[in-house]
Amino acid sequence: MKKLLLALFLILILVFSSCNGNDDGAADIQATQGLVYAVNAQGSREVIGYKGSDTDIIIPDEYDGLPVTAVANSAFAGNCEITSLTLGANVKVIEAAAFVGCEKLDKVNLDGSLEIIGNAAFFGCASLKSVSLPVTVKQIGIDCFADCPSIEQINYGGNESAWNTVDVAPNNSVFDTKLVLAGGEAVVRLIDKGDCNANVSWHLGYDGILYLDGNGHIPDYAFDEIPWREHYDSILKVVVGEGIDIIGKNAFLGCFRLAEAELAPSVRLIDDGAFYGCKALSKITLPERLRRIGESAFFGCESIEEMNIPESVTAIGSGAFMGCTALKEVKMSSAVTSIERWCFAGCSSLKTIDLANVKSVGANAFFGCDALDK
Repeated sequence: MKKLLLALFLILILVFSSCNGNDDGAADIQATQGLVYAVNAQGSREVIGYKGSDTDIIIPDEYDGLPVTAVANSAFAGNCEITSLTLGANVKVIEAAAFVGCEKLDKVNLDGSLEIIGNAAFFGCASLKSVSLPVTVKQIGIDCFADCPSIEQINYGGNESAWNTVDVAPNNSVFDTKLVLAGGEAVVRLIDKGDCNANVSWHLGYDGILYLDGNGHIPDYAFDEIPWREHYDSILKVVVGEGIDIIGKNAFLGCFRLAEAELAPSVRLIDDGAFYGCKALSKITLPERLRRIGESAFFGCESIEEMNIPESVTAIGSGAFMGCTALKEVKMSSAVTSIERWCFAGCSSLKTIDLANVKSVGANAFFGCDALDK
């Protein structure tokens, strides 16, 4: 009887071991099964491949008594199934192209002791939305997160001073717009900055937003004098700060990618040609203190569909909205009694405009407005 009980006890131990252990000898039962390891030159282990089916990858702190300190070159390259990654506390290096082309990978937690991320480590991870980087990171390789269009945010465990010590290689512009520090503040690096005059300054970030701050006037410019002219292809939005009252002539002339303009309530004049040729401009709200819209101020703004001209406006210059081909509706200030020549010429989509208080209409003011309700 004692022998039978002993035999049963041994069987139970074997069953328990087979259910809770693993044939690979991994120390951490939470680690993803199917990871392939090798011992590196430093005597620690690195992950060199993956033969499992789990989609959530957890790299262990150690394996079979040795710390896991690296993910090797191309270890997960082209794996189209994995969706998340968590590194063990001892991983210091992710080598080149380790996760290149992992199209479904959408969350990466690199917190721990990571120091180096190799060239193109996450290149082409099209679904990747969020990344967490520890303050221990020292070096980020070329194209690390290139071709990752879904990235919304990269969280960094340190402050801006610590981030400035990180060696970030070229072709990593994602860090210029998506980086969020430990305190929660976003870091947007500047493309350029300068002064318009003694009272108004400007700066343009890699997020494409051109800020103008100060008091008084944005000056009148000839085309070759515009301070941000060399960065036209980077400007997506303009924010004119409170205290600025005049947007000078030709200020944003030719900013062909500018899609949105945010104007402070203090703006009372949009001068001649201010938004001339801003063909992508589709979103702008005119401030309630605006008094005048200059000649050709919005000439060729082909994407504006609606314009609400506030009651404060008393004058609109000739050709102000000429060539705004998408403009369908204009809510006109009742204080405007005269429509200057060529004002809405070429607005081929214009259907509605209230002219009840208009007493005179200049030559060709509505030339080519074939959709206008008669």
